Amino acid sequence: MPFYHALVRPQLLTEAQRQQFAAAVVEVHCDVTGAPPSFVHALVSEEHDAQLPAGRTAIINGTIRAGRTDAQKAEIATRLSQALAETAGVSVEEVQTSTRDIEASHTMEAGVLLPEPGSPEEEAWKAGSVPAPA
Repeated sequence: MPFYHALVRPQLLTEAQRQQFAAAVVEVHCDVTGAPPSFVHALVSEEHDAQLPAGRTAIINGTIRAGRTDAQKAEIATRLSQALAETAGVSVEEVQTSTRDIEASHTMEAGVLLPEPGSPEEEAWKAGSVPAPA
């Protein structure tokens, strides 16, 4: 369910760099949240400079399951900004990252509603012993 969309200046990233950044998105999200890697989705698309905020080479918008702490969201934003900046060879100040929360009861993965983060149902679900609640 987590979906990260990076909007970048045209020709900022090669195909290999896009793949490198997408792998970093999966690594960061899973490291911070414990989510299964198969659930994390990343998209990189090019935007004309006029469509990016002033002073930005790229922006990353993440849609994640509600229930993450402010510290987790800040860590995700910081690490993703750093990953994209390093991959593209630009300063971290040129990358803007934000996250948006979506209630777990409004999200599905593999055809089932996701459990609330930190709930006993989530732990059982992660262990694969029970499906997520419907």
